[in-house]
Amino acid sequence: MFAYYLRSTAAVLIILAAIPGCVSLSAPAKLSAIKNNLQLASAGHTGCLPSENEIYNSNVELSGVGTWNATCKGRVYLCSAVSSGNQAFEYSCAPAQ
Repeated sequence: MFAYYLRSTAAVLIILAAIPGCVSLSAPAKLSAIKNNLQLASAGHTGCLPSENEIYNSNVELSGVGTWNATCKGRVYLCSAVSSGNQAFEYSCAPAQ
C-alpha cells in the first residue's frame, strides 16, 4: 500500500513539473512530502511511529528508489527502497554499523 502511495506521489510531482504554467508544489512542500514518505517506510523496520523517525542522508530519486538513514530512540538504521521494474517497491532497514 505504501509503495503505491510513494510511487503515486512521485508520479504526480513529475507530471506537475512537466506541465508548463502548472502550479506545482514548492520545494519545501516536496521535501516535506518525501520526508513523510520515508518516515512511514522506515516505521515498520525500526519499530517506531513514523513521527519518531528522524530522516537524514537521504539519496532518494523521484522514482522512489534510493537510500536514507533513520534514527529512532537512539538507534541508527540504514534504509533502502528498490524497484523490481514492475512498479513494485521493496523497503528494508537494518541497524547501521
